[in-house]
Amino acid sequence: MAKIYTNRKGYKIFANSGKSVHRWMAEKKLGRPLKSNEVVHHRDEDKGNFRMGNLGVISRSFHAKLHNKKKNGKWFW
Repeated sequence: MAKIYTNRKGYKIFANSGKSVHRWMAEKKLGRPLKSNEVVHHRDEDKGNFRMGNLGVISRSFHAKLHNKKKNGKWFW
């Protein structure tokens, strides 16, 4: 069984490789490594929830825009 720890930012990490669980899961689902401009977004913002239905692969620029639409902890459009 793989050893997993939580890093300072709250992400689950495989101890043997240093790879984050959510990125590893997204790569397995896609069948390829993530591109340098891709990130894995947690839809519910729970970094410990790495179920596939909670993860989405999006561009870094869209991810930044998405999180910039958040004000005082609440989403606004």
